[in-house]
Amino acid sequence: MRSHTQGLRSNFYFCDYNEGSFWLIPMQQRNFHIQRMEQFLRGHFAQRSQPSGEEIRPSLTISRQCGTRCDRIRRDLVEYLESIDESTVHGWACFDQSLIGKLIEEQMLQNQSVEFRPEKSRMQVSSQLAKTLQLPAEHWTLFNHCANTTRSLCKIGNAIILGRAGNFVTADLANTFHVRLVGTESIRRDYTRQRYNLSGNEAGSILQKVDHSRTNFVKRFADAEIGDSAHYHLVINTDHISDEILVRIIADSLIEWSRRELTDRRNIAPISLHS
Repeated sequence: MRSHTQGLRSNFYFCDYNEGSFWLIPMQQRNFHIQRMEQFLRGHFAQRSQPSGEEIRPSLTISRQCGTRCDRIRRDLVEYLESIDESTVHGWACFDQSLIGKLIEEQMLQNQSVEFRPEKSRMQVSSQLAKTLQLPAEHWTLFNHCANTTRSLCKIGNAIILGRAGNFVTADLANTFHVRLVGTESIRRDYTRQRYNLSGNEAGSILQKVDHSRTNFVKRFADAEIGDSAHYHLVINTDHISDEILVRIIADSLIEWSRRELTDRRNIAPISLHS
């Protein structure tokens, strides 16, 4: 593994965390998402300075099995959403573990918090997670900071959150749509092998490691099963769906859902981010 990843570092941004997460992101895409994040935050902070109330806008969480091509479609998803979403003002942005970590490290949203209201949850939330999300700030762990950043981004709207138990920690947010991507192991392994120039054994090892890590993360912090379809609005088998169609299914479903679910809420209640 190390020899392959080292050989790709000139073209890929490499992330490898203790929790077992693994991905390689093309540098061009990495820069694109950083720029979108900065644009997103500039627009948000500028809008906060306006005296008028804020329109409720949709957000999206994506949970995925390793090798379901989320790494390849994320930029297309951002751009397609911007082309069809009439609610966007500061643009859509996609946040993975590394960008959420960057926000926490640079304290970009440190003075904002979104109160967790379990009675508003439309999907089941464990008592363990509810208790964790209701801890006072002086008792927060890294998970709390990650969860609060995720919740703040989703509450702002036009945010895409990849992983990090995003659907669980935002279960009470009425504007957030939850998607899970799954696929046959052999197809996901072949994609990972070709995408990152790995052997079949190396690709299979990555799939097992990453999926196991993500399952354990959700179990540990949310006390839930990551593969339980009851925790998502939409579950997609990506095996025989092209990238373009996959992007359209996710984005069109999100926008149609938001038009129906959020119409009565828009322009009524301002976004509640406590400073």
